[in-house]
Amino acid sequence: MSRRPAIAAHRRWIGLSVLVCLAIGQAATMVVTAFATRDVIGALREGNGIVPVQALIAMVAAGFAIFGLRSAEGAIGERTAQSYAADIRRTLFLHMTKMPTSAMARRRAGATALRYVGDLTAFKGWVARGLVRYISGAVTIPAAFLILYWLEPRLALAAAVPIGVVVITIFLLGQPLADAHATLRSKRARLAADMAERLPQGIALRRSGRVKTELRALDAKSEKIVRAAVWRAWLAETVRAMPDAAAGIAGALCLWVCLDLRLSVADAVAALTALALVVWPLRHLADARDRQKAFGVARAKLDATLSTPRMRSLKKANADPDAPAVALDGVRMPGSAPLNLTLQCGEMRRLSGPASCGKSRLLLTLAGFEAAPDEGMLKVFGSAPAASKSGRILYLGQYAPTLKGSLRREVTLGTGCDPEKAELRDVIKRAGLVDMTERLGGLNGQVSEGRRNLTSSERGRLFLARGLIARPDLALIDADEIGLKGEALAVLLDHFECLGAAVLIVTSDKAAQIRLGSPVRLQTTGNYSRADAA
Repeated sequence: MSRRPAIAAHRRWIGLSVLVCLAIGQAATMVVTAFATRDVIGALREGNGIVPVQALIAMVAAGFAIFGLRSAEGAIGERTAQSYAADIRRTLFLHMTKMPTSAMARRRAGATALRYVGDLTAFKGWVARGLVRYISGAVTIPAAFLILYWLEPRLALAAAVPIGVVVITIFLLGQPLADAHATLRSKRARLAADMAERLPQGIALRRSGRVKTELRALDAKSEKIVRAAVWRAWLAETVRAMPDAAAGIAGALCLWVCLDLRLSVADAVAALTALALVVWPLRHLADARDRQKAFGVARAKLDATLSTPRMRSLKKANADPDAPAVALDGVRMPGSAPLNLTLQCGEMRRLSGPASCGKSRLLLTLAGFEAAPDEGMLKVFGSAPAASKSGRILYLGQYAPTLKGSLRREVTLGTGCDPEKAELRDVIKRAGLVDMTERLGGLNGQVSEGRRNLTSSERGRLFLARGLIARPDLALIDADEIGLKGEALAVLLDHFECLGAAVLIVTSDKAAQIRLGSPVRLQTTGNYSRADAA
């Protein structure tokens, strides 16, 4: 499994340390403001005409200081949070690039995308607004009580009771908040995955008479999300509103103490100022608790994703010049009998067998897209497929890479080659893609996500163009899956024959079958057959 990045890693501890210093600075300004306010009120009460210039200057300076400190806190907190989100994004991407194709195929696209959107928002919000506010509250709230204690110990005691009850309640409501976040997140994830599946098929669903059915299902899921969202919002806002109630009760208690002890008006105003200053971090503490629980739910989902199986990272190995292109000894693909095969460099063979016997899975495994089976020995050029250098193995099949972007990139993706413009145009002409290129607007024309703006024949010839560009030592072609047949397939085989590349292909094209001769047969479990290309 992959390890989730630590919050303090990659020098983020510097930003967190600065945030602590900023919180201490805010506490210091609170002390200055409270006592400066007391001095000004005392001067007004005495009425001797002496202006407390130092106290007024201190109040102005404290105002500017709190402005600068909170502004810096927001910027540094956001910077630290964005760094953490980027680190998680990178770790998640690297983990998924090591997941076998079959494992990724079992995951829903909408749920996978949620890791990069909703969950990262929860991570970023915790570091930028949650953790920072915990740090700030841990400093400023005690500072406010310290001011009250300096004024009169009984003031601190009076305020501690309602504020302490609120703080305890905020933490006790943490578990219901976590449950509410988990429920809402689960329902949103399910809806996102359903919509990611259905939206690209909108017109097909309409023509199938599914619109009313899908709308009813959408409305039902939306209603569940509404109920879950309202419950979470009510809990969160209840937690955030508690500091205001506590402030009112604490203010009344402090004034009662002031009256009982016959404290001066200046002391009473200073006490109320300290209470006003404590409400702000207390509200942030409530907000931080909400964000902490959202972070906890997202963290659990991220850890579950990072614990999924991944392929081992192997150091790139130099090819053994005496090793065959492919060597299999007792390899058992899922659902197939054990297979022995030796494919020499420059040799071209065809894979055959009944449906679901593992032909496509074998090509993916040899290409390094799948983990090798536990049983038997599987080598490509004398080492594991994943250890082969880029460009040595060319896979042409339904899981070949594709990205939304220029035609130039789509044609060259996965080939390990970057041909000149003239060579690229020549390949496009040989592959019969001239009309498609003109329709898209040239080599910089855009191929849509999943090649949805290409016809099925254009997709097949796009794979032909990739093959003609590539210079592999081993070509693995799932021709039936990608629609390569007839003249296009013959051109591709001629190209690999001229290169001296080894070829292993799955095809039902009659001309190709005659050309390639006797096939390597895979049998399903129960019909054991030993296939040997020696």
